[in-house]
Amino acid sequence: MFAWIRTLVSRTRTWFSPGRADQDFEQEMESHIEMLAEENMRRGMEPEEAKRAARVRLGGITQLKETNRDLRGLPFLETLWQDVRYAFRMLRKNPGFTAVAVLTLALGIGANTAIFSVLYAVLLKPLPYVNSDQLFTVFQALPHEGVTATGMSYANFEDLRQQNRVFLEMAGTQNHQLTLTGRGEPSVVNASIVTSEFFALFEEPPLAGRIFASADGKPGAPAVVILSEGLWRRVFGADRRVVGTSVDLDKRSFTIVGVMPSRFRFPLITESEQVWIPLAQDPLFGSWMTRRGGHWLRIIARLRPGVSQAQVRAEMGALAGRLAKAFPAENTGWVLGTMPLQRMLTGDVKSGLVALLGAVGLVLLIACANIANLVLARATSREREIAVRSTLGAGRVRIARQLLTETAMLSLLGGLAGMVLAFFGVQALDALLPANVPRVNAIQIDYPVLGFALLLCAFAACAVGLLPAFLVAKSDLQASLREGGGRVGESAKGRRARNVFAAAEIGLAVVLLVAAGLVLRSFAKLLSVNPGFAVQHLMKAEVSLPQAQYSAPEQWVAFSDDLLARVKAEPGLHDSALAVPIPLADGYVNLAFDIVGHPLPPSDLSRTADFVSVSPDYFHVMEVPLLAGRLFDDHDRPAARHVTIINRQLARTYFPNEDPVGKRLSFAFPGSTGDPVREIVGIVGDVRDVSLGADPGPMMYVPFAQSPFWGAGIVLRTALSPASVSAAIRREVGKIDKDLPVSDFAPMTDVVDASLGEPRVRTFLLALFAGIALALAATGIFGVISYSVSCRTHEIGIRVALGASPAVILGMVSRETLALTLGGLAAGLAGALAASRLLGHILFGVAAYDPATLVGASLVLGAVSVIAAYVPARRAMRVDPM
Repeated sequence: MFAWIRTLVSRTRTWFSPGRADQDFEQEMESHIEMLAEENMRRGMEPEEAKRAARVRLGGITQLKETNRDLRGLPFLETLWQDVRYAFRMLRKNPGFTAVAVLTLALGIGANTAIFSVLYAVLLKPLPYVNSDQLFTVFQALPHEGVTATGMSYANFEDLRQQNRVFLEMAGTQNHQLTLTGRGEPSVVNASIVTSEFFALFEEPPLAGRIFASADGKPGAPAVVILSEGLWRRVFGADRRVVGTSVDLDKRSFTIVGVMPSRFRFPLITESEQVWIPLAQDPLFGSWMTRRGGHWLRIIARLRPGVSQAQVRAEMGALAGRLAKAFPAENTGWVLGTMPLQRMLTGDVKSGLVALLGAVGLVLLIACANIANLVLARATSREREIAVRSTLGAGRVRIARQLLTETAMLSLLGGLAGMVLAFFGVQALDALLPANVPRVNAIQIDYPVLGFALLLCAFAACAVGLLPAFLVAKSDLQASLREGGGRVGESAKGRRARNVFAAAEIGLAVVLLVAAGLVLRSFAKLLSVNPGFAVQHLMKAEVSLPQAQYSAPEQWVAFSDDLLARVKAEPGLHDSALAVPIPLADGYVNLAFDIVGHPLPPSDLSRTADFVSVSPDYFHVMEVPLLAGRLFDDHDRPAARHVTIINRQLARTYFPNEDPVGKRLSFAFPGSTGDPVREIVGIVGDVRDVSLGADPGPMMYVPFAQSPFWGAGIVLRTALSPASVSAAIRREVGKIDKDLPVSDFAPMTDVVDASLGEPRVRTFLLALFAGIALALAATGIFGVISYSVSCRTHEIGIRVALGASPAVILGMVSRETLALTLGGLAAGLAGALAASRLLGHILFGVAAYDPATLVGASLVLGAVSVIAAYVPARRAMRVDPM
């Protein structure tokens, strides 16, 4: 045993010794020179001339011998450093190839990094709160009536907070806008209405002052407010002495007790300026605290450590049963559920972001396949060098490592350039993404995003280099040397690998083209949707009344009548009306209703419809058609008979075989007084008030004078410029009350465009990625066919010499192109059918398996393939047989 080890060590030392290496090298070179000399003599050369020519062909090998001798026996890190230096030298010698490869990889890595930064910030990044994984939202649901998640009343919240055993703390929140006065020009601020436990639940210390105490949440307590840092800096000049002073909100004095740091944002997570006031001090929601009914308060809870989700579900079931037993009128049938706060905040944007990341991932795969083809072509042309390295003792692993080092350098350079592109891409996305995307303010290039980019670099290095390195490392020295200085062919394995890469590019491009085609068609249909009202020359504005000064509904009616009369008196603004809420701009209010004389069977779904309070001229201004009955008029006042107008969808759904005009509905806005029974006096056309992508639902309109609000939404149809209209409204509002700000002024075309913000960005990005994929696929086809033609030049010349016509040569190249294209299309269409199922929920008016899109994408890619192969085909047709 020991003798065998000594022999092995002795042979190893001898093998690594420079003298042995020189001797082996000289012997091998003499053998190859003799072989090449014999080949030259068969071509007609004299013996001496043949040997000289053989030595010239092997003239560059001496340098390789020196390099090989220097590398023998070196430690791994030293050889790796040598590989890196050599890789950089090779990349520097081929600047064109290096530039194309680096830019292509930079495009793929940069785009993926930018999209991932958005997905990470919105979906994966922990919320900026202490132990955010413990935060949950608690909701009520009515499963058998399709109500999946809604808030609850304050009375129910208090019972849950006191009786549950799974949460450390619970808090409630709502939000609306208040008017800030006494600090320069009147302005509207976003107000978060919270219970007194709110800041204790989030465990967030204030920047200055204190948080709310339990005494602040009791009715009759002094009115206090906490400012956000953004508002504190803008309005109060970051003066810490404002703590303890007062500020007027809706004409009521609130004492400033604290300032929250800018990192804390909730529930308005995209707003940098807001205020928080206790629920009991809010003029609107504070009056609702004593009512058991209603589902208006959003609940946030912090889970106790060690409590499982099974325990939470069991506790929620038990508490729902207690509420239903104690208060059956308000809680029968309602269940309690929980959801992680992060999932609640992200809403339904996950599917769109995942689709974008998948699309841009396909772009990177196509880029890698493209570069792999270039690397394979370049490595194949270096077979003579690789073969000599093999002769000098380099094994396949050693050669593969050298080639992988080169591709790793390419990927690293591409990754660095991609980082730069990602930085600018994130800035562009920040400008493109609509403001309603949750956590849009958290999008940035941070450490997890950089880690993702490094993973992409490693993936690109492997995807680009592994197969080329494996194929080229198997080069045969004698075959390579016999081929002489130029290449006359290509190995079958190399040709197959290049074809596979090209077909893969085509297949991946098909998937992206189909996805982009579906989304483009969907967005086109969305743009062509009729919202139910005429958008052109329509503008809107809002005026909110401070309830400390305007506390009675009679005051709201008087103010709206006065304002509307003044606005109509302005030149060019005669077509004006009031509406709360304004469709597509202010969300929607959904109320339950009953049909008088038609009791609802217990097994049926509840009757609900969207509620809108409007002035008599509203339907004329919005150009919503009257289908039956009459519109509102000036006689529909508070003392008159209460009436309503319904839309066509409500009439079809609940009065399918009868005329609804004259029938009576019973419904009321929460907090309103008076008779809830209203007679249907008319039917109007359907309006898409939720979004353009949502089908019109049942709607109920009531006269503003009979159901007024503490503010006025104004809609105007005019040919005047937005600036002049805005100035006129502000002027007339100021004549009534100089402390009332006019907010949210905008043309309705802008409102409609804003409602399409997310699908517009998604469509643009998918179309952009599809265009990049198409360009890369065309480049890949062009490269494969061009290289194939160059490798078969000798063959083509012989065919031409034997009488092959240009048409025959064109057919030969075309068949190769057709085979690549059909193979890629077959795989791509199968992948596209699978991927389109994932897009079904973000499409509008287009089926996931849309035949027109599938055929169109195939035709486009087929045409691009033909165009890409045309230039090399023409070159093949012009080969000179000589």
